[in-house]
Amino acid sequence: MSEHLAKLALELEKHEINFAPRNAVKGQIMVDFFIECTANTSIADNAKDEQPEPLWELYTNGASGVDGTGTVLILMGHEGEEHTYALRFGFSVSNDEDEYKALLSGLRIAVKLGIKSIKVYVDSQLVANQMNGAFKARDPAMQMYLKITEGLANQF
Repeated sequence: MSEHLAKLALELEKHEINFAPRNAVKGQIMVDFFIECTANTSIADNAKDEQPEPLWELYTNGASGVDGTGTVLILMGHEGEEHTYALRFGFSVSNDEDEYKALLSGLRIAVKLGIKSIKVYVDSQLVANQMNGAFKARDPAMQMYLKITEGLANQF
């Protein structure tokens, strides 16, 4: 059958008639129909107006010691913009709690800066795995930190 169609295509070509198999015509009809129906709603224009939010990156590092806790935060924008913070808390908490405090501080600063899209890098395996759901928070303090952090992270 395909040999017959090829011969027919060659014969029609002499008369400047283009041959297309029926399934291609049906496909083109569907495309034309879709474009015609959506021309008034201007889907292409709407997609052009909705630019994705630029992705920021947050790097956190919390550390606890005898004198209290401290945190280093770096927020990096998509165009090389950088905000660096060093925070010191005058009270002692566990290392894991300090890592959550670092993350919470970074997310709160990001909210105040109006950042809408963010990727976070933490140096705590516990915090990272609790946030992505791989680990459950068993300790009541960790459950509280996780809940607060998840609520804040949902703003992005």
